[in-house]
Amino acid sequence: MEAGIQLHLPTYKDIPLRELIDLGQRAKAGGISQIWATDNLQSRNVFVVLSALASNIGIKLGTAVTVQYFRNPVDLADSLAAISELMDGDELSVGLARGNPNTPNLVNTTKPISMLRETAQCLNSLLTGESVTFSDHPSLGSYFNFNPSQRFRLNFSPKTPVRLYCGGNAPLSLAVGGEFMDGLIYGGEYKAVDGAGRLPEALGIFNSASIQAGKGQDLPKIAEIKLSVSRNSQAARSFAKQTAGRRILGLRRRGYSPEELNRLGVAVEDVDLLERADQDGAGRTQFEGLVTETMIDAICVAGDPEFCKEQMREISKTAQAQGFQQLMFSELGPDVSESLELLCDEIIPGL
Repeated sequence: MEAGIQLHLPTYKDIPLRELIDLGQRAKAGGISQIWATDNLQSRNVFVVLSALASNIGIKLGTAVTVQYFRNPVDLADSLAAISELMDGDELSVGLARGNPNTPNLVNTTKPISMLRETAQCLNSLLTGESVTFSDHPSLGSYFNFNPSQRFRLNFSPKTPVRLYCGGNAPLSLAVGGEFMDGLIYGGEYKAVDGAGRLPEALGIFNSASIQAGKGQDLPKIAEIKLSVSRNSQAARSFAKQTAGRRILGLRRRGYSPEELNRLGVAVEDVDLLERADQDGAGRTQFEGLVTETMIDAICVAGDPEFCKEQMREISKTAQAQGFQQLMFSELGPDVSESLELLCDEIIPGL
């Protein structure tokens, strides 16, 4: 089981790029196999960050995830192919999805399944030296105003393996991913989805589509783990509150039943309070004050190193049995430097 980390760039907004490079170097020295970066408007550009990491660290890199509405596929393909020239043969991965719940507040998110499918198809063609015509990809052509009759082809080739990972975890997205992509990233609700009993069905959809496409069911799978670790257990759990609360609301809004929430140890009446506060525009302090301890534990692994290590032993064992090859640790904790050290020195060696 590999260990990766995700640089969630909005969380690290106060960390300059040179310090992100230093974190990446420390991560590799500590046994991390892959570094992923998020794609967020108003944050540091993900491809600039990946280029800097590729120039200074010999390690697998990836986006988790690239938002299909932020980057047109020609620009995305030439960015990836250019970064590949810095990778010295290490895999460059690109997760694709519609983004987080805030994406519709930033851009129009039309035809999400068509956009996901056509983006994957275009990238597969462009990165293997083929031409694409956007009359064959009408959703992309319309969204990005491409000339439908013009043929587009990169005039150079990637110099390292580039793999596409499906970052969409809804049923239709999983089917597209299994058919047209090279692997799966199961996102930040992995722990809750597994605890609620929904994960086998989701993986079944992805694997069935992959088998029907002639690729088998053993495509690489990455599980994103929301981790907050600190020697100060209370600080670690406080840091996790915002993420836990937002993601619990996301589960409910996607149709999780009271029984499923109860299975996670989360009381429906507590979610009701959180929902009302969010609808009333509660500030961060008020919102986090309504996030319960059970909500934190449903979504995150949060606490001191010993607590996190015990939690991760069980999660690692279960994920491996489900066919996952990598645990991608995201956000890490209130002091990213301390949290990375604890992850590499105490948690990973204990798995």
